[in-house]
Amino acid sequence: MPPHEENVENEVVLVSNANNLKLFNMTDVPDIDSSENSTGHTSKGVPNNDKEGVKKPDTYNAILMHAITGGLRTYLLAHGARGGLNFFLQLTMMLRKSKIRIGHAFRYGFFGKDALRFGLAFGGFSFLWKLINNGLRHARGKDDRWNGMVAGSIAGLSILAEKRERRISIAQQLFVRAMQGVYNAGRARDYFHFPHGDSLLFAVCSAQLLYAYTIQPDTIPPEFLQFMVKTARVPREVLALNKKYVTTNMPIDVEEALNILRKYKGTEYAFKVVSKMGQHPTTIPCALIHSSSDSCMYADVERFYKVFKDILPIYTALNTVSMLVFKTKDFFQNPLDRIQKSVFNTVRSSAFLSTFVSGYLTEICFHRNLVNYGLTAWDHKYLYWITGFITSLSIFLEDKRRRTDLALYVLPKAAESWYKIMYQRNWIFELHKNADVYFFSAAMGIVMAFYQHEPEVLSPIVRTVLRKFAGKN
Repeated sequence: MPPHEENVENEVVLVSNANNLKLFNMTDVPDIDSSENSTGHTSKGVPNNDKEGVKKPDTYNAILMHAITGGLRTYLLAHGARGGLNFFLQLTMMLRKSKIRIGHAFRYGFFGKDALRFGLAFGGFSFLWKLINNGLRHARGKDDRWNGMVAGSIAGLSILAEKRERRISIAQQLFVRAMQGVYNAGRARDYFHFPHGDSLLFAVCSAQLLYAYTIQPDTIPPEFLQFMVKTARVPREVLALNKKYVTTNMPIDVEEALNILRKYKGTEYAFKVVSKMGQHPTTIPCALIHSSSDSCMYADVERFYKVFKDILPIYTALNTVSMLVFKTKDFFQNPLDRIQKSVFNTVRSSAFLSTFVSGYLTEICFHRNLVNYGLTAWDHKYLYWITGFITSLSIFLEDKRRRTDLALYVLPKAAESWYKIMYQRNWIFELHKNADVYFFSAAMGIVMAFYQHEPEVLSPIVRTVLRKFAGKN
């Protein structure tokens, strides 16, 4: 493969993995149960069981044929959705590099291993769930939660069709979705409720991730860390130097710092600052963090612009695929309205992420300037957790319906970081190597039990994806 194509493909894979389930996190995904209020329940707060008339197979032969046809249908839908997303991502990356090869993008998107694995995982789940759920119903003569839980748990083994790295990400996402269902079920029964809990959860989890990104990067999933480093545009060498100095207070090798400036073409002023900082500065100076710009303000504005420019085509692809997959009928009935909403959501989400990234580094620069003016000499590792929490307030730029999705997206990654830190300190046991499969199976058992008998407690996204891909029975 030519070098430029390899770079494009690597970039697409990176973004695709970092946004693994964001295809199903779009604001425009419809809430199918229109009779529900914003909490996902009827106005009386009582779960509204879905008892719509759906013809169910009543013989074992019919059940088998139903499962086979349903599984094949789900496979085609999932393969097409994943292939379409990869195709759009590949095209956007090629457009940025002025190397447009539609044939290559089409082959990579629709005939690559990503789409095949994704289709097999979804199709296999649909087949097993339909087969076991209907088989249990027919054998037991009952249609209850246990059928859905057992069928969902066994069908969860289909996740083995995915590669391990993606299995972990998918298992994490579905597990938190299952816990969301449990929370909503408790909330519907007035057991508990936390106002703005989604925003607080996002802030706490993001603070942990930004702390880990700066101080303990080995606790973040490698592909997600790569995405963070690429997006924030602070060299890994600078992050490593800062981590070493903050956590150990060992003398800084000034020559090593100067070599970093040479590698990243630092300004004359940056060389002057770094050469004079000595082995024990109060903090790693801004001259290393944004070595190509002498102005913190200019560097932060430039970072906002670059993040916005880079993420805009990604959100464009995600929102476009979401619109075409989930709102096909609405799109053809009123294309202008759907496109306007998609554009607005794309710009808003891009602005949020740009503010989130640039805001964190703006706070770091602000702290360095306080040090320069002699207003503080404090540079502790937990400073980076606090600044991460503050910049997470940018979540309020996003649509309220998206805040829960974003919180649940970062929660498993933050939980993984917390787990690894606790394991390093011998505070917790090591998980089994196949824990991702166990977690996914348990999650799908819970999700499918709710889906069949109390679907209102599941998020609109989960309900929509399940009904679109797996059907109602």
